[in-house]
Amino acid sequence: METKQKLPVEYTDRVELTIPEFNSTRSIKLDITKIKNGESRFLEARIVNGATYNDLEHCFNEGYRQARTHLSLIGYQITRAKKAQRECKSVYLIDHYKEFLKETKLKDSAAIRDAFLETKEDYVEALDRIDLLTALESLMEGKIKNFENVCRYMRKTMDTINRSGIDPNKYIR
Repeated sequence: METKQKLPVEYTDRVELTIPEFNSTRSIKLDITKIKNGESRFLEARIVNGATYNDLEHCFNEGYRQARTHLSLIGYQITRAKKAQRECKSVYLIDHYKEFLKETKLKDSAAIRDAFLETKEDYVEALDRIDLLTALESLMEGKIKNFENVCRYMRKTMDTINRSGIDPNKYIR
């Protein structure tokens, strides 16, 4: 039996994150090339000056916008996965749970219901999907925060340079 390992990151000219297919949703490829490009230039922010500021700000804004776009798509996918989870839970609890209790002669409790649901493959897949998407959401939020912090740092540095009274055309840092 051959198993394929599904890696979420593929390295080509473009850098993509792949969200695997789920139910009727096809796999989704998120192009994160601009995010990676921006992150690769974070060190340049340390030596920002008037000549490099605009280019760096543009690069970081492109990465920021791409991360925000992906964050909204991920949020939508989380909503769909939670809906699928609720549907699975409803079907199993309404249609099969009573029979399960009769066969096993267990008493109904929250722990028994959870254990019963954890044995159902499509319910567990929905939970795994939610976990995966939540992790991706956290990743994108972190990237957004990094872009915000670096841009804030660059603006403060440029403000300091402008207030210093030194002519930026004469001196390069």
